Amino acid sequence: MTGKPVSVVTGAAHGIGRETAIRLAAEGFSVVAADRDEAVAEVAELTGGRAVRCDVTDPEAVQELADGLDRLDVLVNNAGVWEFIPLAETTVERYRRVMDINVLGSLLCLQTLTPVMARSGGGSVINLTSFLAETTRAESGIYPAAKAAVNALTRQAAVEYAELGIRVNAVGPGMIQTEGAGDMYGPTREERERRGSHIPLGRIGRPQDISGVIAFLASDEARYITGQVLYADGGIGLGTMKYLRQAWAG
Repeated sequence: MTGKPVSVVTGAAHGIGRETAIRLAAEGFSVVAADRDEAVAEVAELTGGRAVRCDVTDPEAVQELADGLDRLDVLVNNAGVWEFIPLAETTVERYRRVMDINVLGSLLCLQTLTPVMARSGGGSVINLTSFLAETTRAESGIYPAAKAAVNALTRQAAVEYAELGIRVNAVGPGMIQTEGAGDMYGPTREERERRGSHIPLGRIGRPQDISGVIAFLASDEARYITGQVLYADGGIGLGTMKYLRQAWAG
């Protein structure tokens, strides 16, 4: 198949999704930036790609996204949401929001977009998980369970889609400073730097630290990798409560 390879990045309006769209464009991909947020139009301008307003939990919206594709080589299931509240305060509505966007959204995109990828000769799916899928932290609520489900979905999909020439992997960020994170890691740069110093690699991560890993898994260099979860977390997910407690609480 000739022409530029095509990538779809969900949750592309901000943060890791935005940076990933920019990175993939720099790597030679034609980028379809998908998000509910109208700011996704700016990302399309930056990448020379196309913006699609899409709610990944809506099957019809995801099907419409698929219908607009003639080719697909890389799918980045980045759309996600977190709510760090204790389990005792997790309502049914909050549960459904976190699980639907993180898990159902990834599943719907996988089911609906991979047929296009298969017709294109195969490709790479990269799901976004979190170090909290493996590392326990108090008051994280249902979010770790959602990301643990993404890990399991990744491994299952790797097996089921391999015969179609589709690789499925996941990237697990650690503490990444994005617009969505806001003051989660501290209200000032100094405070964020102080907390970041407790992480083994000495700092809070940036979206670029994740987009490069995604670009690698999307590339032919990763052609023999599937069913893997690669944590890009600066070492905080090593399970040492010392790092985890100090980095979050300061």
